Amino acid sequence: MGEKVLSFGNYKLNAEKDETIKSIKIKKADVYKPDFQLFERFCSKHYLGVDFESLIVYLHDSVTKAKVRLSTFNRRAAGVKYWLKNVHGISPTEEQELEITMLRKLYSTEDYLRLKSMHGVQVEKQSDVLRLIDRYDTAEDKDIRIRAICLVNLYTANRPSEMVRLKVSDFELDKRTVHVQLIKQGEMARKRLTLEAVQAVKKYIIRFNLQPDDFFVGKIDKWGNYTSAQIKEDSYNSMIKKWLDFPPYTLRKTQITTMYKNGADIPTIAKQSGHKSAQTIMQHYIKLHAEDVDEFL
Repeated sequence: MGEKVLSFGNYKLNAEKDETIKSIKIKKADVYKPDFQLFERFCSKHYLGVDFESLIVYLHDSVTKAKVRLSTFNRRAAGVKYWLKNVHGISPTEEQELEITMLRKLYSTEDYLRLKSMHGVQVEKQSDVLRLIDRYDTAEDKDIRIRAICLVNLYTANRPSEMVRLKVSDFELDKRTVHVQLIKQGEMARKRLTLEAVQAVKKYIIRFNLQPDDFFVGKIDKWGNYTSAQIKEDSYNSMIKKWLDFPPYTLRKTQITTMYKNGADIPTIAKQSGHKSAQTIMQHYIKLHAEDVDEFL
């Protein structure tokens, strides 16, 4: 009898473990689903099988005919590879992996070098951004909320995925600190706040009577009533765009660039922004204005 109970207990634990792993795989697959659907349509149009050989043809077409940028190429390659391996159970050969690497090197040739450059969101001067945010420095409830959210997003250089997951309990305002979930890295980061941001957050918490387990951003209905709920990243993007007339990634890039211009070294910037790669910061986030170059001409 004891052996049967033990056996059933082990079965249940393994089943729960398998279900958790399956759930993680499904969530990751959903991230790449749009890229895989594009690949499937390409295969259907050209009567190709859904496999790695077709992926190589698809990526070659993406560069030479569609002329997609390197960032798009990398996303497509990663997304389709993930689906083929983890959803369809198809693994690439060493030769196929090498061919994909060789196609990526096309972006370093004269014909496709212009596609290698990154054209991301605009970087603004931090002083200009703060002036926009300070338009909401009023006694109105909605303005108090907007200013707190925008200041936190600016100074932490958070991604939208990190902002929508922040909870009130993540803030240690007496230490000018907020603990942030880095979704991409699967880690927690301890980020610093300015005194200005701390005061804005305190004001927001008091005015809306926020509790430790409440989402920092949350939802607001048309009457101004707050509900603790994790909103979608698209909704957050739309909110910031409505308030400041630019997307939240402008806040992130602006803060990173400002820290660099103020003399911060790359490890310090990476600690605040949540980057692992110094190369990523230098290539895609450090944006200098034309007048900055003029100083040294």
